[in-house]
Amino acid sequence: MKTKISYEEAKEILESQNIAPLSKERVFLHESLGRVLAEDIFATQDMPEVACSNMDGYAVYSKFLGLQTPFVILEENPAGNAKECVLPLDAPYAIKTFTGARIPQNADVLVPLEQVQVETKAQSQTLHLLEIPKVGQYIREKGAHYKKGENLLAKGMRLNANHIGLLASLNRVFVEVYERAKVGILVSGNELLEIGENAHDGANIYNANGHLLVAKVLECGGIPKLYPILKDQKEQVENRVSLALQECDLVVSSGGASVGDYDFITAFCKEHTSEVVFKGVSIKPGQHISYAHFGGKQFFGLPGFPNSTLVTFELFVKEILLRLNGTHLRQIMLEIPLVQDVSKTDSRLEFRVCNVRNIKGKWTMDFEGKKDFQSAILNNFCPLDFAYNGLCILENAKKAGELVQVILL
Repeated sequence: MKTKISYEEAKEILESQNIAPLSKERVFLHESLGRVLAEDIFATQDMPEVACSNMDGYAVYSKFLGLQTPFVILEENPAGNAKECVLPLDAPYAIKTFTGARIPQNADVLVPLEQVQVETKAQSQTLHLLEIPKVGQYIREKGAHYKKGENLLAKGMRLNANHIGLLASLNRVFVEVYERAKVGILVSGNELLEIGENAHDGANIYNANGHLLVAKVLECGGIPKLYPILKDQKEQVENRVSLALQECDLVVSSGGASVGDYDFITAFCKEHTSEVVFKGVSIKPGQHISYAHFGGKQFFGLPGFPNSTLVTFELFVKEILLRLNGTHLRQIMLEIPLVQDVSKTDSRLEFRVCNVRNIKGKWTMDFEGKKDFQSAILNNFCPLDFAYNGLCILENAKKAGELVQVILL
């Protein structure tokens, strides 16, 4: 067991873990939203299969462009037309072709409706061009979207609405995805009340961490299981940890991770030292985090302060959870100049919550509205002006104008 390691070493350890995704399953298209794709998706045919019109207009042959002779309109060609229209080549003819319709055989130019004048005489209509488009303009060529055999979606992608639309265009009714990891959530503390209970004095607080972790697990595509609040009793903590490890793929605890008399997660780790990978990381907040393989299952012991719980989940737990779900953590890291001096006295690497804004295409960050940087102030992560949340990485004090790295949350 490694103790009091650096953030860089902790990240290297997590990234080096040999963690295979869970089993695969086939789900209906709509149910695959937010799931991780377990197969590469290839195009089964060209799209479009034939050249198509990009707008309403008239299909003509370029040989007759620029002549004074008007085009004779032969017929209409709507989208979905089962009949293949053929444009004769012995005289200037035109076929009215609507958006999405197959371009008639022999036609190589589409003239939009806005660029023509139609003249009706007796039983015939003729077409005069007001503008002359380029050959191929306004025409989607065969395979313009993708070619048969082209890799369109890669295994390991988390599917969003755009992907669902593409899969539907491929006539995919079912999609192969990875199973979602089951995550057991344990929260301990005699002072905790479950939401819905009535507090009788100022000695109690509500179970914010448990529900925060439920939401975080859902955001990552996992299946959370929130167990009843644990009291600070050694036997109860041990039994519940063992049960959660049996029932879940990953277990995350909050609280009981420090060095006090009632920190029974720490005590559990000490009794299973051989299975603990590391205990303690030199960061602020969250220095008392632990990571273990108990019985072959993934386990994280997170500190009990809400900010510490949130930050350590983002920095550490997410890495393992996403890999169990079949994908990888892809943090968005920005380099942003400070607009103010930032003091720092603690020697630990600090992840200080900040507001991140994109103003006219430029990223900025500030600490406006942050009441303090104590680990208990969860509302620091809930800015009122709809700024993004970020974690500003501070190794030491900084001056205004210096660049700092910010993890966008």
